[in-house]
Amino acid sequence: MSSQTPLRPRSFVMRWNRRWISGDLFARDYAASIVTFTSEVSHAVTRVHRTKHLPAHRDVQTHAAVWASVLVAFEAAGFCDQDRETLLALLLDELRPSWVHDELADSGHAETILERADAYFALRNARSPLRTAEQIVSWYLRAIALPELVGNSALARHLRAHFAHHILRDIFRLSAASRLRSAVASLMERQRAARIADVDTRGLLIWDDQREETLLAQATDGSAPVPAHPEEDNHLDGHPIEVIARTGSASR
Repeated sequence: MSSQTPLRPRSFVMRWNRRWISGDLFARDYAASIVTFTSEVSHAVTRVHRTKHLPAHRDVQTHAAVWASVLVAFEAAGFCDQDRETLLALLLDELRPSWVHDELADSGHAETILERADAYFALRNARSPLRTAEQIVSWYLRAIALPELVGNSALARHLRAHFAHHILRDIFRLSAASRLRSAVASLMERQRAARIADVDTRGLLIWDDQREETLLAQATDGSAPVPAHPEEDNHLDGHPIEVIARTGSASR
């Protein structure tokens, strides 16, 4: 985790869906797409495996696998640590209510989902989103007690394609948003540095003008600045030894 303080949602601005929006609006829009994707995965599994056995466990695994795919996309998008942590925190705030319903009413399920998501995330292949999607789907099917469907089954092929498309699409969109945000941040930093330099320059000019006015006034009044006496400017000035020496000279 970054040691930097996360930005406030409304102070975080990024380009998304062809417009500039705040961090909280991005989280709301992106979370809606995650909820839709989760529902599609769940329905695909239910069509093949209609058993009512442990539906809560299946839902936990589904949410975890989908959240892991989100983490993969954000990792590949190139956001700085602070921006990534800020956006993921906002997304979690939006998603948690959708994680707690019916059989998942126990708030502890949210932490279980995050733990399982970390396990799925650890399976990623940094060089291949397609390989990552294959790994997530394989372990997801094993986790929901469908090991016989791992491999070349119709459900496995469908889920692999679905996860791969979701990850690649989000990497593309998030990378574009990350590049634009970095460019804007760099431009703002240069503008800030230019403003600081301008203030410094103006300050020096004002100081020089005031100094010239003071010298001109002294010349007009006939009063010149008192020249410094190098012989009096030494490191003993004000020291007790200097005082004793001056007192001795006066007494003589």
